[in-house]
Amino acid sequence: MRTRTAIRAISLLSAAAVCLGAETLLLKGRADRADRTLRYQGEQAFETLCDAVSGMDASLKKTVYAVTPGMTAALCAEVYSRAQSAGDALSTLPFSVQELESTASFLARTGDYAAYLLRRSGGGEDVSEEERENLRSLSDAAGVLSDNLIRLRSDLADGLVSADGAAALEAGLPSLSDSFLQMEQEFPEIPTLVYDGPFSSAAADRTPRMTAGAGEISKEDALLVASGFLGVRTNLCTAEGAEEGRIPCWRIAAGDCTVCVSRQGGYVVRSISSRTPVRSALTVEEALGKAEEYLAAHGYAGLQQSYHVLTGHVLTVTWCGRQGDVICYPDMIKLAVAMDNGEVLRFDAAAWLTSHGPRELPEAAFTAGPEHVPEGLTLLSDRLAVIPGAGAEELYCRELTCETESGEHYLLYFNAVTGAQERILLLLEDDTGTLAL
Repeated sequence: MRTRTAIRAISLLSAAAVCLGAETLLLKGRADRADRTLRYQGEQAFETLCDAVSGMDASLKKTVYAVTPGMTAALCAEVYSRAQSAGDALSTLPFSVQELESTASFLARTGDYAAYLLRRSGGGEDVSEEERENLRSLSDAAGVLSDNLIRLRSDLADGLVSADGAAALEAGLPSLSDSFLQMEQEFPEIPTLVYDGPFSSAAADRTPRMTAGAGEISKEDALLVASGFLGVRTNLCTAEGAEEGRIPCWRIAAGDCTVCVSRQGGYVVRSISSRTPVRSALTVEEALGKAEEYLAAHGYAGLQQSYHVLTGHVLTVTWCGRQGDVICYPDMIKLAVAMDNGEVLRFDAAAWLTSHGPRELPEAAFTAGPEHVPEGLTLLSDRLAVIPGAGAEELYCRELTCETESGEHYLLYFNAVTGAQERILLLLEDDTGTLAL
């Protein structure tokens, strides 16, 4: 009897050990596959970034020698498209925000300047000598960035740099993240661009309205702000140091998240998670709902959704402030939502902190009529809007949304006081979202 009992017990223990071992192997296999997927996505994003910057560099070089407005417009369209592709790829790399700031700023300014010149040259205007010199300077900076990325891609292929941070540490090699940080520190000076666009130097360098004159907080206070923003205990947050820039910040780390809290006023400027989703389980509408809930939970209820773009398994959404019935485009917050579970991976309120505040808006004397809608367009809607103007200037406009017979959409902006046409934007719409050009 005892022998049978002992045999039964040994058999049960052996079966349990086999099941436990099988489950451990299964979990390890899943973890290994997830790691491979993340590594593959990061490498793909890096390849896309290299190719887009190389193409942008080539197009910028050509713009210097374009002698007709038509050729300038075609090349500027190429620069804009490749700058957008590079920026999208950069945003999917699993690096912290301070490792990407200079590169991201350069891509944004270059793309926006190209869009500005595209609007002018597309209307038949020649670029000025000053603008041509700006293009040369941007071309020089793009050349340096492209060369650095080519060298980094070669080092990655030759095993001199590792895309895996843990493997790099074990092998005594520089990681891809470390290499990007080194590139950021050596990034060439971006030329001063004075033009009509939201990323112009005058607009980017102006004193943020919401932090100007606010009291300075300690890093201990910043820890409290960051923990409250993330909804975690303070002891799970670590102050990594101070960050300079247009909005000086305390940088706080908590798990895979980095939060930057303004040293003046204690506002959350940005938050970024290094997690990279590997699948999509939500619809775009569900992800937009998650973004709206997130904003309301963090004190930003009532914002107007502007545009969204789906890249991989991440939906990037732009939200703008409102003053009564007027949409205020400079008061902008950007969110990146994971399409697997609705988590907000990135929050960027730098533009909001720079521009938001009560505005003294004049009476909107101009009323749009059929005579203001060009032939071939059908007026769909009409509303008041504040848009970025030249440098730090803002323009109070009527925004007319129009449609062509083929279904394309345009935004026409007329000064709400004088009636002068201020801007025309084309909306590029597809399954991934909407882009205004």
